[in-house]
Amino acid sequence: MITLSAMSKAGGSVEAVYMLNGDIISGKFVKFDPKIGLIWEAAGIKPALQIDPAGIDRVTFKGQPPAKASRSRILLNSGNELTGKIEIVDADKVVINSWYAGRLEFKRTAIKAIIPARGGSGQVTFKGPKSEKDWVFSTAKNAGGKKGVLNNFIPPKAIPGNLPKKNVPGGMFQFKANSFESTGSGAMVGREVEFPDKSITEFDLDWKTPTGRSSAYFNLNVNFFSDNLKSGSNGNSYSLKLSQTGASLSRHEMQDGEPVSNRLGSNARVNLTGIGSRARFSFRVDRKKRTFILFINGQKISNWKDKGEFAGKGAGLVFTSRASYPVRISNISIKQWDGSLPVSFKDTLGSPKEDFLRLANDDTMSGSVISVRENIIHLKTISFGDVNVPLNRTGLIQFAGNNAPINEKLPKGVVTAKLKGYGSLTFSLKSWKDGKLEVESPDFGTATIDGTIVESITFNQNKKRASGGNGTLSKKELKKQLRDKEKGNIAPVPQRFPRPNK
Repeated sequence: MITLSAMSKAGGSVEAVYMLNGDIISGKFVKFDPKIGLIWEAAGIKPALQIDPAGIDRVTFKGQPPAKASRSRILLNSGNELTGKIEIVDADKVVINSWYAGRLEFKRTAIKAIIPARGGSGQVTFKGPKSEKDWVFSTAKNAGGKKGVLNNFIPPKAIPGNLPKKNVPGGMFQFKANSFESTGSGAMVGREVEFPDKSITEFDLDWKTPTGRSSAYFNLNVNFFSDNLKSGSNGNSYSLKLSQTGASLSRHEMQDGEPVSNRLGSNARVNLTGIGSRARFSFRVDRKKRTFILFINGQKISNWKDKGEFAGKGAGLVFTSRASYPVRISNISIKQWDGSLPVSFKDTLGSPKEDFLRLANDDTMSGSVISVRENIIHLKTISFGDVNVPLNRTGLIQFAGNNAPINEKLPKGVVTAKLKGYGSLTFSLKSWKDGKLEVESPDFGTATIDGTIVESITFNQNKKRASGGNGTLSKKELKKQLRDKEKGNIAPVPQRFPRPNK
């Protein structure tokens, strides 16, 4: 059984201040100045709150960054990560160009590894939903199964107050706020899209109930390459079956007018019960090789291989909810895939004695990276002499060096920003106003960062957090907060705001 990590606490749609004492203040960010603190507009409270950073756990921001072309990922010895275009690598420095911070220069000793942007345009062929147009809404037959069993899945004990309706197929998907929300078992929605020969299809799934509590379960079928937008089984397609405890893939085809279904490989066992009620699914398909790979929250879950001919004969993407509990589907995207798999810190070596290259075909080379210029890696090896390797043919560049252990205790005044997409940065926040952050980092010096890239900022990482919103701080910290409140440095929170969706 694979246990997964939850999606980011920021959630992409919540703007709130989380205090160290467990209070949560929803509202809108105005600006930040270390001298006067965080200026925050809270609903129903005037004037805007002035909050001392010493009492803040983290601040989360809503919205999505502008879509940008694929960029290389830079892994720092500090444990941080960011993306950008590689301009120069030499013996002393690494220079990248990023859309959100411009040109950044790092000491080469600060860089642990580079994961180059791979070949392929990464062209997005679909992104939505943005409206109901071109989508087909229908109800699946026999959606509820028999006697409370949904596709051989027996639901756990129901949550009081959230009991599902009895098996009455007839649920529908409804378009709401750029998402599809189901009203019951059998809800089905689909449309024709463009699937590249190598494709990545991704979507967010939220299975929170209307009362705000996590549902007991979800059960979702997703059909790819379908030639029937109104049925998940009567047609030619591949069907991905998802629940909180497993995932499986089947091929469907019509033979002599009758539907035939065959499961590919074995079921993947997963554990989504402890990650809240939201996850990001990513399904990668190589049509010619007939291979399929599933990721959840960025973690590889399973891969399947179809030994027969490719079953899909259409361009349909179809979602079918097989559970009475409501689900919400959003942020659907389909794009070209270059065939590579994500690389992370765990794929790097500890501290190699030589610079290390892993190529796109998984071959490896060791030596000394003399430079990277104009997308060419100049590598000096003992066995082959000087070698030039195209940057986009390389899956990983790891530099030799004394990779010092990560110092988890950060200096006072240093914050960590989680970036939308990939990465995080640690820096001193000098100011934030008019959508721009002025920062100073030991990794890259001073810089101006576009605020739309920031998903959340964590303050006071060395301080204790309240447990579950009702825990206690140390006596020393409580006394300090009381003194600060008396001085007017921390605006008192007149009431506990409802906890936003995470």
